[in-house]
Amino acid sequence: MEEEFDDFTEDQIIELVNRFESAISNSTTPYFDVEEFEEIIDYYDLNQNSSKMEIAIKSAANIHPYHVHFRVKEAQRLISTKRYANAIKLITELLEIEPSNFLIRQTLAYSYSKMGKQQKAIDTYLETIELGADPKEIWINIAYEYESLNKYNKAIEYLKKVLDKDPTDEGALYEILFCFEIDNKKEESIEFFKEFVDENPYSHIAWFNLGISYSNLGLYEKALEAYDFTLAIDETYSSAYFNKANALINLKDYKGAIANFKETFNYEQADGITHLYIGQCYENLGDNDLAVKNYFKAIEINDKIADAYVNIALNYFKLENYNKSLPFILEALQLEPENTEFQYILGDIYAEMEKFDEAILVYQDILKAKPDNDEIYFDLAGILWNIGKKDAAFEILDLGIKQEKTNYRNLIRYGEFHYELGNKNMAINYLSVAYNLNPEESLILIKNMTNLMENEEIRELLQKK
Repeated sequence: MEEEFDDFTEDQIIELVNRFESAISNSTTPYFDVEEFEEIIDYYDLNQNSSKMEIAIKSAANIHPYHVHFRVKEAQRLISTKRYANAIKLITELLEIEPSNFLIRQTLAYSYSKMGKQQKAIDTYLETIELGADPKEIWINIAYEYESLNKYNKAIEYLKKVLDKDPTDEGALYEILFCFEIDNKKEESIEFFKEFVDENPYSHIAWFNLGISYSNLGLYEKALEAYDFTLAIDETYSSAYFNKANALINLKDYKGAIANFKETFNYEQADGITHLYIGQCYENLGDNDLAVKNYFKAIEINDKIADAYVNIALNYFKLENYNKSLPFILEALQLEPENTEFQYILGDIYAEMEKFDEAILVYQDILKAKPDNDEIYFDLAGILWNIGKKDAAFEILDLGIKQEKTNYRNLIRYGEFHYELGNKNMAINYLSVAYNLNPEESLILIKNMTNLMENEEIRELLQKK
């Protein structure tokens, strides 16, 4: 089908472009009228051919020097290539010719914005309104400038002006939500969108933003109501199904979440992240087979989702199939090599495979990167002890205690080591201190240490506690 570009067909525009390129390749000055140059410039802009677009703009400005439109485009081109001084000089010249032209002044404001002179940009934008510029467009630009200054209250003020003039402006609705969120004004966000939907009950974007605002405060039941109103207005709005699913996850309704995640596939192409979340829901429901199937589906769609590899690795780890677990955690670390949580899983897998040297190297790397990790000293010391490096094991625990004196895990490990060395009284002392610091977790950890639970005194100690 032939596409129309104003009064020019696609073939006619291609012919114009070919004539223009033939002329510049022969170093001749091509003549085109104003409308033809506009089509040529727009063609290069659409096809992101910046160098030829610049040549076309300069040619148009030279041939039609009194047509300010091309000079403005030239200034915009200078701004986009960060030639701000040249842009300001050209804009100043144009303003001397047409001081009341608000498009020229808008270009000046844009230049100030790109130069990081936000307040000058704001002042200049305000001048354009007096000259006849569309206030709604200007208010949006001013809001962006205030966002750059981190003055979100002022940005909200101007975005409200936009919405007062045009309540259907979706860009302004999304932007005002962003400002409320980044300025941590959660309650104000709810109040604004509640009032907005009262006045504009068929705005599905406003209902959707109200749902997000409720979710940001943990009011998931109310968020579900807002998302349901969104979908009542527009049942094809896939983001509402997605956000509704996340709210249901927070309410631990995993079946409902799965249904809503799957509903998104009716309105947009299935994506890896959604399959990842579906897998996590199935895992919470105890259906590990369907969980893993969805993790594999996530990778099939997008092989850059590190969490999908990790979750597969952890599922095989739970089944004690460490040989299958290992390649998946390594894949995840290829994607996120600095992720210490992933490194920790790798270290645990190596430890279970009795590849102790590899495990020690991984744990030592974590210790360097995250010395405040409250579990690493316990695990690293345990491996060192098991391979006979007892002094090194105590040294690691000493480092851990220096880092955090009240770490109950390290105290339990001290108790375990002293017990194995025959220092039972010292062992019981360490275990008692650990228990007093964190009774519930200490009890779970000690009960899983069979060597300690063999001792009657320790069992009696725990029973008394």
